[in-house]
Amino acid sequence: MKAMWFPVLGILLAAGTLRAAGGKKMNVILVMADDISAREFPYYESTTWTGERRAKTPMMDRMIDGGGCFVETFWGSTICKPSRVQLMTGTYAYQNKYWDNKHIGSDCWNVYSGYESAPITLGRMSRDAGYANIWVSKNHIGAGGDVLSFGFNECVFDPAEPARHMGWNPFGTPNTNPYPIFRTANPEDWDHESFFWWPEIQLINHPDFPDEPFKFVKTEINDYAPDLEMEYIFDFMERSKASGNPFFVMHHPHLGHLARDCAIPGTPTVWPGTPEIEWKNGKYVRKEPKHIKNNDGTYERINITPAGLSYHVEYLDYHMWQYVEKLKEMGELENTVILFFADNGTQDNAGHFGKARITQQQGQQVPLMIYAPGVKSLRQGRLPVFADFTDMLPTLAELMGFEFPENYDRLDGKSLWPYLTGKSKKHRDYIYAMRIDAQMIRNDKVMKDGEGTWYDVNKRPGDYHSFTRLEDLPNGEYKNMLLAEKAKLEPELKKYALYDTDSEAPLPSPDADKDGIADWFEQKFGPLNPDEDPDGDGIDNFHEYIHGGDPRDPKLPTAAQLPHQVELTDAQGEYTGIEFQRLEELGPDYWFVIEGSADGRSWSTDGVMQQHTRRSLGNGMERIVARVAADRNKTSIAELRVTVKKPRKRQPRKFVNLLKKK
Repeated sequence: MKAMWFPVLGILLAAGTLRAAGGKKMNVILVMADDISAREFPYYESTTWTGERRAKTPMMDRMIDGGGCFVETFWGSTICKPSRVQLMTGTYAYQNKYWDNKHIGSDCWNVYSGYESAPITLGRMSRDAGYANIWVSKNHIGAGGDVLSFGFNECVFDPAEPARHMGWNPFGTPNTNPYPIFRTANPEDWDHESFFWWPEIQLINHPDFPDEPFKFVKTEINDYAPDLEMEYIFDFMERSKASGNPFFVMHHPHLGHLARDCAIPGTPTVWPGTPEIEWKNGKYVRKEPKHIKNNDGTYERINITPAGLSYHVEYLDYHMWQYVEKLKEMGELENTVILFFADNGTQDNAGHFGKARITQQQGQQVPLMIYAPGVKSLRQGRLPVFADFTDMLPTLAELMGFEFPENYDRLDGKSLWPYLTGKSKKHRDYIYAMRIDAQMIRNDKVMKDGEGTWYDVNKRPGDYHSFTRLEDLPNGEYKNMLLAEKAKLEPELKKYALYDTDSEAPLPSPDADKDGIADWFEQKFGPLNPDEDPDGDGIDNFHEYIHGGDPRDPKLPTAAQLPHQVELTDAQGEYTGIEFQRLEELGPDYWFVIEGSADGRSWSTDGVMQQHTRRSLGNGMERIVARVAADRNKTSIAELRVTVKKPRKRQPRKFVNLLKKK
């Protein structure tokens, strides 16, 4: 079979694609820290920060002074999952249905994963643009193998992603971590498993383990997850360069996140200490950490810092130094763009500031630094501009040379690249954030926080948050000007305020007799028994509906609509997969199982838990291309087929509101 590009969602080589010397596409490294406000980084020059000890970031300072820049006002969501889905899809919650960590459109069969809400994700876009890509460290918006459907061909996760469903596990990959781990609290709560010391490390689709697509790696107590992450990333970068492909690293370290630490008596929730580092003579020196177990079960620590957020910030700075030094060694520094930011504000232990808060811009304002020494047109220093997470996908698409289809209507963001490179003087009219039913919006003059208070943001306060309220301004021309700006923004909020009315994943069409076939289809063709095949084409009535066929016509569905095996290629090699068409209206409730055999062994695996891409054909049908993530070029897979399963009944939605209704 002839190889096909997987899958074509846009034009791969756009006019004006950013190129490095020799015509090569620029590499991209995207680092997103966890729960760290902009005020924690010295270059933002905030008058307040968390804790008594302020972090030092000599490497980031050097990067900014050496041709880099940082955005003064960059918004994520106020909490983790919504920010991460915004990053992946370029959409706000009214489209992706991620309203909060526990309030997502998830009442369908499994979980309404971020890739279900938008056909073009950050992973798929980069892969279709010809990039080798990898996703490292924190996931938190998927489970188990379904992370591959975001479009990343390799993953390194900590904690691991052991979730499986039904028949998945054709090659004997364990469903749970087989090694003793350094658990620090309730093992059912992933937030408190070890993602720092003695971590769970899981490799997904790593080339060294072709027979174990979900490989668990044995670790020891002195292993520090952020260090292991960098080792895997550098190996990936080297392999990608050797293959001749540009690389995209999406690195989501847990640094900044609170965790329990049983090396400290009482296992408090803290920012666990990091290995000690020292900035000396323009470079970092890392000391070798060591735990020595005491008789009472606690640990004496050597070359490990005290608990504290500032040490996490400094270790991120150490990572920036590692990246730059590695790129120099590879000869790729001038060919690489590095972006650094965080997902949401600092998680204040006392709960008085930051993460999940909707007051002012406490929960959503995070840092954004860009470093691209090979892009001579890049603006430098502090940039008095505002942007948000939905801008990242279109920004990287422009940088990587990917054009979205003309009719693509899912994007809420706008590329920041023209502003960053001096081609435009303004970025966008406003930015937006939310949490559940609370909405936040701002432009360069006014801001509304989630509690409904409007502020004058013409002058930035020292702490980035204590703006003057509009109602406290004296009446006059200046206040009237701001009230006019407020009037411009208020209508924009209405299209996003769907939490109470449209917060769910798409529902399937009505099906009164619950046989899996929509009422409209049975009204068109008469009452149908799902298991019968009246036209004798080998396709029962249920699958006639799924694939847009006609139960009276043996020529429908066509061969193109039915599952068939294909060979496909991308930036990281050739794969076996299947392609088929199904009605778009089915949504995530109708799920499919991929069945086949490998090495003579029969197996089946959840279709939702496989790497797949959906694309509308514009005629009520969508094209599905699903690779077999487990095979890693295994030619022994003799056959593949798809079985579509009927949807399960959804559970009633439970709404939680932050705001008191008047």
